[in-house]
Amino acid sequence: MKIRDLGKITTSFVLSASLTCSLFTGCKKGDDMFPSIVPPAEQTGVSEDTDVTEDVSSESDIRMLNVALPYSDLTVQCLASMLYCKNNGLWDSSDSGMTIDTDYLSSVATNYVVSNIGCGSTGATLDMVRSWKNGDTMPDLFLAQDSNAVWEAGYAGDLNAYLSDNSYLTSQYIYTGALTTDSEDGVFFAVPHYCSAKIIMGNTEFIPSSSGKLQMKNTTEDLADYLEEIHEEYDSESDPCASFASAYELIPYLGSAFNGDIPTSYMVSAEYSKDRETAGTVIEDASSYVRDFYSSSLAVDQIDGADPVYSRKAALWVDSSANIRAWSEYYPGSLYLLHLPCYDAANTGVPYISTYSLCVARNSLNGEFAAEFAAFISYDPDAQLLIYRLENMTGLMPLTRNDAVWDMISEDELFGHMASDFRQTMDNAVYCPDSYDSKVFTKTNEYTAEFVKQEEDFDPEKCYG
Repeated sequence: MKIRDLGKITTSFVLSASLTCSLFTGCKKGDDMFPSIVPPAEQTGVSEDTDVTEDVSSESDIRMLNVALPYSDLTVQCLASMLYCKNNGLWDSSDSGMTIDTDYLSSVATNYVVSNIGCGSTGATLDMVRSWKNGDTMPDLFLAQDSNAVWEAGYAGDLNAYLSDNSYLTSQYIYTGALTTDSEDGVFFAVPHYCSAKIIMGNTEFIPSSSGKLQMKNTTEDLADYLEEIHEEYDSESDPCASFASAYELIPYLGSAFNGDIPTSYMVSAEYSKDRETAGTVIEDASSYVRDFYSSSLAVDQIDGADPVYSRKAALWVDSSANIRAWSEYYPGSLYLLHLPCYDAANTGVPYISTYSLCVARNSLNGEFAAEFAAFISYDPDAQLLIYRLENMTGLMPLTRNDAVWDMISEDELFGHMASDFRQTMDNAVYCPDSYDSKVFTKTNEYTAEFVKQEEDFDPEKCYG
């Protein structure tokens, strides 16, 4: 029995709320996949003691905003000027984020003052956010590596009051699955900004001469055969090689590959809660596949006590596309990319996507402006084009559907072709954690690292609880 796609179930509780007319601006009639943000007046069971603080500025005042974004000061200032121009009828419709002169944007006299303290490309960790709070330097808006962890720790504010009528939050602009990952019980606490995908990275120094490099899209059988060829040609006692380094990291993302490419959750956790027997079969198939790599010496975690990826003795390893730039510098000219294996050659594969989202600090005095800015830079096509034009975004993908933005990403020399593949399958994406701030991610990685090396049955209590 196959596990059914639970993607629609994830959003069903949100869809039960009344939809405001503004949420459907530009949407097709009958578009019922969009998760509504419930206006405050319609929310039930919400405490009167909310963390929404009214902006202290009026339209004529200077609008202040302190942000933590992974962009240069020029990019941030240009984005602020672009928002001002669009809000005040100063935007020339013949311009776009690709063509607008940054000198012009920098010269626009606005009443916006946006200062950036910066953060890494995958956002601020929970420890960093905590240090901001403890040091009284909390920005109004910040990119979070794990927005759920930030929300649970009490550092992010409820955005429903600010975004319930935002014109960008329609399925015309966004992938709705991403938006629902930043919500809990109908409360939206972050704006998904961009995302990465789990992929396989390879070192061209260990491509087997008998077959050549494995095609970017491959099957579980193709991958196993490829690893065997690498092992036979390059792995010897005198000069050991890891055909696949730390292959256990594949297991949480193989559910769909062993379930006919039906999108299944991270480590099949959601499916397990619904149907343990069927989900257990999928998990066992995936883990047996990886266990065979270890028993056949096709996968190792250490060589002479060192991580083979860092010692450049690994042929393949799994990682986030967000780290492509770092690995391309560590493996200059020898890095190549593969998709996670799919069920068979006729299937397209399922992308496992991790989002990096913009949080508004709880009790920020500039919460409304922060939320408006977050939605604008995440979903306005011109803002997105400007970001991808001015910043090195290799390995990071937008969560807007705009064709021009995706076309620009597809031109990236290293990641472009793979991004084009993901573009076609984003509506089937499985959204999953990719940060050690996530307890589920941490427990799963710790457990699977030991699980594949022992002959025991899968124990969900030791994995995701």
